[in-house]
Amino acid sequence: MLRNKVTEELSIVKVQPTSIRFIVSLIFIHILFTLTVNLVLFANGTLSVIAKSTNGWINETLAANLFGLVLEVVIFLCIIAKLSLRDLGLKRNTLLAGLIGTFLFWLAINIVDLGMTLLTHSSLTFNNDIFTNSNVVFGAFLGQIFGNALLEEVLFRGFLLVQIYLLLKKVNNNTSRIGYAMLFSQSIFAAIHIPNRIYSGLVGMDFVYDFIVLVILGVIFSLLYVLTKNLFFVIGVHSLMNVQIMFWNSSFTHTATLICVLLLTCLLICFKRKEFRAQKSEEAVPS
Repeated sequence: MLRNKVTEELSIVKVQPTSIRFIVSLIFIHILFTLTVNLVLFANGTLSVIAKSTNGWINETLAANLFGLVLEVVIFLCIIAKLSLRDLGLKRNTLLAGLIGTFLFWLAINIVDLGMTLLTHSSLTFNNDIFTNSNVVFGAFLGQIFGNALLEEVLFRGFLLVQIYLLLKKVNNNTSRIGYAMLFSQSIFAAIHIPNRIYSGLVGMDFVYDFIVLVILGVIFSLLYVLTKNLFFVIGVHSLMNVQIMFWNSSFTHTATLICVLLLTCLLICFKRKEFRAQKSEEAVPS
């Protein structure tokens, strides 16, 4: 019942459908962009000049992905494919809720991390980098929320997930339709990370494991987008998963972040299930 509700919500998203040639073209463009960034710009340190001149506030990740946003989102999707920002999931009326949700998610990570640290009687020291190296810490976060995470969420959740879903018109079962859309789009999401992983030196089973993890993370981000209908919030969650800003130093940060993401997803699913059951009960009451 929940799954039908979820897919019904996705099916009524008011977006302009595009042709498969634009979808394939975007994937090809993003592959070229990823190869250029990892094998040329990052490898040669081309963008380090920007990072040094801004004292780390605009790091290499932000600089590279700003270029990607202009090339792929503004020029290709908006100008050439003639899609609006709303068609890509960027709706102005969801921005405030997305910012508040991101802030609460960040607080939750810190609280869970603190709880795990205290329960295990681990040492707890204040994270001085927030003040002494704020340019590096917050520069890394800016590189995600205005760069990498923003670009990936717009492309793979705001655009690719929804457009593939719209293409699967012949799949009559809504549950299967959203499942296929998630699997296809997020497999592409994981596959496009391959150049980056090769550049990072991943091989063998580590490479396979990383690919599977990326597919799972992509599906989780997709679920969050479908359940909340707020891409700004998903961008925030994605950013905080890549760069954690913590009040204190801890060895549980990544674990706490993962727990918060999984717990959030489960809570949203439970909420939607309860909401759907309530609606079904109201419909069953004779007038």
